[in-house]
Amino acid sequence: MGLEEIHIKNYKSIRDYKITLRQMNLLLGENGSGKTNILSAILYFYENMIAQRPSYQIFDENNPLNDQVEITMVYDMSKILIRSRKNRKEGKETYLPYYKMIESIQQNGKVSLTMTQIKGGKVMWNLGSDKRKVLYHLYPLYRLDAREINLVDWEELWGYIGDFMKPQAEMGKELQKHTAEEIEKDERLAKRLQQLKKIFQRLQVEPVRYTLGEFSENLAKMYYNGGKFSYTGHSLDGFSNGTNSYNYISLLLYVLSAMGSTKMKEPVLLMDEPEISLHFHMIDELADVLFECVDDMVILAATHSPRLVKNVLVKEQKNAAIYQVYKRGDYSHLCLLNMFSEDEKREKYFLTEHHANAFFAKILILVEGETELELLQNPYLRQLFPILKQTEIIKGMSDKVIYRIVDTTARHYSVPMAALLDMDKILEWNEETLRMKWKEDYRFVAEKEKYYYGAKRNRTVQKRKRIQTMCEKCCFSSLRPFYASEDENYYDLIQEIKAYYANYRIFPVKTTIEGTLINAGNYTQIISYLEQTGKWKLVENAFGLLYNITDKVNFLRLLFCGKSDFLLKSGQIIKKNKDIYPELKQALTEHKIKKTDWVSQWLHFYFSNWTEIPWKELNRKSFEVWCSDSKQKRDLKRQFVQDFPELAQFIDMAAGLSS
Repeated sequence: MGLEEIHIKNYKSIRDYKITLRQMNLLLGENGSGKTNILSAILYFYENMIAQRPSYQIFDENNPLNDQVEITMVYDMSKILIRSRKNRKEGKETYLPYYKMIESIQQNGKVSLTMTQIKGGKVMWNLGSDKRKVLYHLYPLYRLDAREINLVDWEELWGYIGDFMKPQAEMGKELQKHTAEEIEKDERLAKRLQQLKKIFQRLQVEPVRYTLGEFSENLAKMYYNGGKFSYTGHSLDGFSNGTNSYNYISLLLYVLSAMGSTKMKEPVLLMDEPEISLHFHMIDELADVLFECVDDMVILAATHSPRLVKNVLVKEQKNAAIYQVYKRGDYSHLCLLNMFSEDEKREKYFLTEHHANAFFAKILILVEGETELELLQNPYLRQLFPILKQTEIIKGMSDKVIYRIVDTTARHYSVPMAALLDMDKILEWNEETLRMKWKEDYRFVAEKEKYYYGAKRNRTVQKRKRIQTMCEKCCFSSLRPFYASEDENYYDLIQEIKAYYANYRIFPVKTTIEGTLINAGNYTQIISYLEQTGKWKLVENAFGLLYNITDKVNFLRLLFCGKSDFLLKSGQIIKKNKDIYPELKQALTEHKIKKTDWVSQWLHFYFSNWTEIPWKELNRKSFEVWCSDSKQKRDLKRQFVQDFPELAQFIDMAAGLSS
């Protein structure tokens, strides 16, 4: 395993983190959340492990009383101990003191190394320098920041190759001696070397001897007869940044993997945004390389790539962990995402890069389909309600599997989530019994009751039982021709459902999203919109047959491919109601407004009408300028809440998540 646990206290924005590592570990979070502080804490720990390099910029800036930083690394030495004991059995006594030191460090196969620094003081350790030096070499730290890679000159990689090639000290001396002897066999070279030696002595100058690592690095260059890299026989500057970055990172991973599998070392690799410059296909390939190499090292990578997260979630689970880093107030916090369990094999094959965006979101909104996406991404709506600009909107409420994939409770990540759901996903009307059926597919939220305790659990359970009872026992009256409703009991049921699902941050609309956009408060404006688009003449006669506002609103909803109060489509209504007027039937079959971009057009009409900006002149920029007048914007917002009450309530729910 190698590095098994990291415990960081009072380091910059980190109050108290304990990270239990697996072989592959991802850190997710928006900029400024604290991911880099985790990586820098590990780097600082290693920088001071065998030398004193204290910094006084590492302390908590928000609380001057936090004057002590403490970082602990726990190493699982079991793999190293097996190799050490094997070498001793094979009679490799040259390094007997080294093997004994390894044995003396561990307790039950593990060692805990703690660094403490008090503000203004030295870095202190719980183990002596000799033991720290052993751990430093057994578990070497490597760092890769994709933004700092020299993509056309990979000189830095030779250092890693040198670490891999580094022979034992005695062998290194023999190689140096043998190399010198071979060179001196040539008389001309030997004379030149003697002349050079005299010049050095005369000037009292001499080359500083290579360290063993430097010697190994240059030995590797000499063996391969070159110090520069090429790809497919061509210079690196002829390839894209993505190609060179992918090859650089892959070479590093393979070298460190070879080091971990053949030497008494278990490398630790810190990676910062390895996905930079990579096309999504290359991110897939990089994920394959990571999982091929990761068994021989520990990798901790900070990433902004949903594609990489998706790959880690879908591939092997046992040796991978994903942590979300997020800010609350002045301090960073950490939570471990639940990976897919054995029972969730089906779910992980549905996971896409789009769904993985949920783990990076500031606020997550789940919707059913394209109409909701079109609505909540409307530029005028986002200008009027800025909270929508902070949200990641994912289409997933129409599929229970997708909901489970991104559900914050199931995955255990700290992103506030709200969901918008049509009522027809919850209820189904039976004309024969006049009762409503609570569909099984959306009762699954009841599973979450186990997370509630005390009074909240009691209230939630009571609401669920009341809904079940009302569905089983209440008969609801309807109005022809569209099966509309003015039944107070039915509206009580709707309110109970809304209140129950609100516990789970799910907002069911009374009918469908079309019903949210077309209601009793704004239906006359919808008529004006149809008049402007030239479609009103086609349905005007049919509409004139209706006198009840409820029927008029239901007709308009059905015209826009929505559903009636009792959640029936126009086709179902025409089939059930044989006595429907021919004019109404014709309007609902021949003149329907298809689900194209009518939502955008309707909102464009609405905001143009209200702001008095001409239809052709209204755009994102002109609307933004109009809204710069705070009074105008406030009045418009107040009117919008009246005209679209359900939509405003949902946006208000989303806004409440950010607090």
